Amino acid sequence: MSPNDPAKLSEQLSILQAAVEIEEFGIKFYGKLESCVAEEEGKALMRALARDEATHRELLLKEIDRLMKNGGKVEPDNRYIDIVPEKVFAVLPKDRCLTVKEEVEILEVGMGVERKSIEMYTKAANNAADPDVKRLLVDLSHIEEGHLKLLQENAYNLRMEGSWYGYSPILEG
Repeated sequence: MSPNDPAKLSEQLSILQAAVEIEEFGIKFYGKLESCVAEEEGKALMRALARDEATHRELLLKEIDRLMKNGGKVEPDNRYIDIVPEKVFAVLPKDRCLTVKEEVEILEVGMGVERKSIEMYTKAANNAADPDVKRLLVDLSHIEEGHLKLLQENAYNLRMEGSWYGYSPILEG
């Protein structure tokens, strides 16, 4: 199928819209976690991840705009929306910071979302007919792999040492 095939274009747009919704969840997830984590290293990591997700969202929206020459509304592809845990915010305490055990548990949720995002971006890239869409999805998959690694390393450090190795606030812009 060619990239100009209306059915293929519609499919790519709905995949990109699903990706936008996943990135919006990431922005909220990491933003909320920042307020619940006690250590500055963990807060800085959450801020950095939320910024990355916001950048991804903007890239996806630009790609949608490029593909949609006449505007309109795009519905997300529901095959990919199920990767967003619906009740994750219910487990976050409202009156205190997380304990180390809770931080590890919530990082496990984040790792699951990153794994599913990687899977979705990889599968969607393999099905993309438009080379720019394919390239964007492959790039996002690789970036999400980096996020997963950061979360894994921090969860490991929290389990072993009880503290975040995080993300150096000095590097924050």
